[in-house]
Amino acid sequence: MTAKSARHASVDTDLSFWDQLRIQGRVIWALTMRETITRFGREGLGAIWMVAEPSMFIVGVMAIFSHIESQATYSIAEYLAVSYPTLLFWRNGTNRVTKSLEINRALLHHQPIRPMDILYSRILLEFSGAAGAFLILYLIFIQLGICSWPADVLTMALGYLLVIWFSFAFVLIMAALAELSETIERVSHIILYLMLPFSGVFIPLYGVPAQFRDLLLYFPLVDAVEYFHSGYYGDRMPTYYHLNYSIFVILAMTLFGFALTNIAIRRVQQN
Repeated sequence: MTAKSARHASVDTDLSFWDQLRIQGRVIWALTMRETITRFGREGLGAIWMVAEPSMFIVGVMAIFSHIESQATYSIAEYLAVSYPTLLFWRNGTNRVTKSLEINRALLHHQPIRPMDILYSRILLEFSGAAGAFLILYLIFIQLGICSWPADVLTMALGYLLVIWFSFAFVLIMAALAELSETIERVSHIILYLMLPFSGVFIPLYGVPAQFRDLLLYFPLVDAVEYFHSGYYGDRMPTYYHLNYSIFVILAMTLFGFALTNIAIRRVQQN
């Protein structure tokens, strides 16, 4: 160990846990602001695009699928308004975080910046944009009469947080695998597209045959979205979920994601 690195290690050791946490928080926030400016720029709408871009996706999908309204037993526009935003977390988050460590390798020369800070900053930016777009559009859709207030606010909020938790774990796993394997990087878009029919976003589980419904419930994302639906629709729509199972699987995914990310980080630092 060099004298410089030894001095930095000594400084880190002298800091309390809360001091280190505060420093890491400032680093993540600075990286998030850097990523915001890099991606959206300072001209035109600037950082407003962080919310405007996912909002355009949501409104566009609603407009495309609303023509089948007369063939459905529920409002397609309303269903997509509350369902489609859950898809943005894991899909857009994966696209943005993949290969972020390799792309931002130069930042690791700054001692306070850790590889996980880069991942956290990108996830924070993407998830904030998706959540902000949903909240703003949801309030607008209520005023327009497209959506209504949720039947159970707490259940809907917990379901939304469960979707975010799943997305966080999934993004970590995909980001680590992409760093470890070029093949995963190449096929990540295919994996994301193949997940769409099994996301619980486009088809509610009550409309799926029972034998296939039981299989889909093994996928925690479907469980989380259905729980989210139960909070919004209440008795208006039958929902199916196994909450304890979903929490256990997502927790296991999170631990696996952190372990895999540590392996990927060591690979990046060695190269």
